[in-house]
Amino acid sequence: MPKNLAAYNVFIASPGELNAERRAFRDVLQKYNEQEANARGVHFIPVGWEVNPGGVGRPQRLINEQVRACDFFVLLLWDRWGTPPADPGTDEYRGYTSGTEEEYNVATECLQDAGDDMRDIFCCFKAVDPKQLSDPGQQLQRVLNFKKQVERDLLYREFDELDGFKDALRTKLGAWLRGHEGGGPKKEHSTPPDPDAEPPAEPTQPEPTDTAELVERAQRHADAGELVEAEALFARAVVRGDGPDAINTYGLFLRRIGRLAQAEAMFERVIELGEESGDQSVLAMGYSNLGVVLQTRGDLGGAEAMHRKALEIDEQLGSLEGMAINYGNLGLVLQTRGDLDGAEAMHRRRLKIDEQSGSLEGMANHYGNLGNILKTRGDLDGAEAMYRRSLEIDEQLGSLEGMAIQYGNLGVVLSERGDLDGAEAMYRKALKLDEQLGRLEGIASNYGNLGLVLRARGDLDGAEAMYRKALELDERLGRPEGMASDYGNLGNVLKARGDLDGAEAMYRKALELDERLGRPEGMANHYGSLGVVLQTRSDFDGARDYWKQALALYRQIGIPDKVEMVQGWLADLDADDEAPGAASTGG
Repeated sequence: MPKNLAAYNVFIASPGELNAERRAFRDVLQKYNEQEANARGVHFIPVGWEVNPGGVGRPQRLINEQVRACDFFVLLLWDRWGTPPADPGTDEYRGYTSGTEEEYNVATECLQDAGDDMRDIFCCFKAVDPKQLSDPGQQLQRVLNFKKQVERDLLYREFDELDGFKDALRTKLGAWLRGHEGGGPKKEHSTPPDPDAEPPAEPTQPEPTDTAELVERAQRHADAGELVEAEALFARAVVRGDGPDAINTYGLFLRRIGRLAQAEAMFERVIELGEESGDQSVLAMGYSNLGVVLQTRGDLGGAEAMHRKALEIDEQLGSLEGMAINYGNLGLVLQTRGDLDGAEAMHRRRLKIDEQSGSLEGMANHYGNLGNILKTRGDLDGAEAMYRRSLEIDEQLGSLEGMAIQYGNLGVVLSERGDLDGAEAMYRKALKLDEQLGRLEGIASNYGNLGLVLRARGDLDGAEAMYRKALELDERLGRPEGMASDYGNLGNVLKARGDLDGAEAMYRKALELDERLGRPEGMANHYGSLGVVLQTRSDFDGARDYWKQALALYRQIGIPDKVEMVQGWLADLDADDEAPGAASTGG
């Protein structure tokens, strides 16, 4: 271990029930120190009530002193708020309803004090079982009230598996480490939420007697970005009966907010219900949505198998709507694999069905997908036309999610044409809608796109900040395709700064993910970027090898502008060993 390490104390506050997570907290800090932080001159020290040295006075006071001596504070909550640290009416009582609340208040006071060492508060929530969520009781309700205060600014992380908590913590440690390397961690939040504040009063509404009405109300809250209230309603709908439609809709909500393990469990339950009842339409619905979860995780083979199972059932049933959905899903799988012709065929089969049935939502979705294929092939005018047709329908339907997607797509077209101001305006429109919806995948994509705009303007620091935000969300979602793109973009920033070793490390991380996904376009981009790094080092043979691999993949996919670009680089190398002034292909 280096002799001169900057030590940062990290306090974890939680009710006592989260013992596994508290052990994981210490394990993650220890491993992160060994694998990353110590080599870069930093050591993170875990602190919690378990190591309270004891002393004279109120036990909570001693814990509070530990909090005041810390640089970072992790708040971890599940289904209990905790118990008061002292009995009401005694001299030791300070008005707090739990020791965790008192520790949090001490941390917020330190964070707001410019002269104090506290630099950041990180809130983490463990997902609650729907049955318990449907009838929360006083302890869980207190947690939910607090969670409502932080949801608008996305100042918290949720996890439904222990590995999710570990990943979230590692991501945060990385951000704190980068803050140290940038001159010292800065205070992150000036006005943290007040756990004593009651949530805004909501209009009193009678409890729906119909499950479908509960689901409809839940969806309205979800579209308004009120995710805590939405989930509570979904939970009541699921617990009230074992209907597959409610369970499926809850699963779609969980997928949208990034809780993939719970979403997968919901769709597996839908499949079980379909098998038990013999209802083939329910079975197809479960297979189809489970396939989408698997695709988000990068399991393209598993996703394709699920979509083909669903398609086979829908073809037997003659369900045009189901067939259309599965053609579209298979098109997305093929597109990720670089089979643009196969993907286009699938999308056009879906579009034909949607046009015949008059399904505006389906038509909008697949105009957008066809636009993506045209964009990949370099036909920006054709892509824009498709995106605008899709946007027009989404505006007609009032589909905020669809509008956000198409604003983002139009931003990419404008960016490709060099209209950075127009692109930024589109990305910010998309980001605003995705934040309203709590749609994390969209938020991550728009952070990445805004980073591209900032990098094109020469603002490398601003671009890096956006890419890091995107990476944090993609890691939270367990979305390898997004992570690969983020690593590639971060590599571009490091290369622009002259840090070739750092850039190469990022490109190799991105390449590893895209190889695992079987995503040839991403692989080709990273081969091209690695070739540029080697070219800059005057390793022209190494650069040539990477560029030949990139060229073969671009030809396989059918991206003529990138084929021409790489052919130009290779021609320059063949003509002269002098390094051409090539630009990176990106992530």
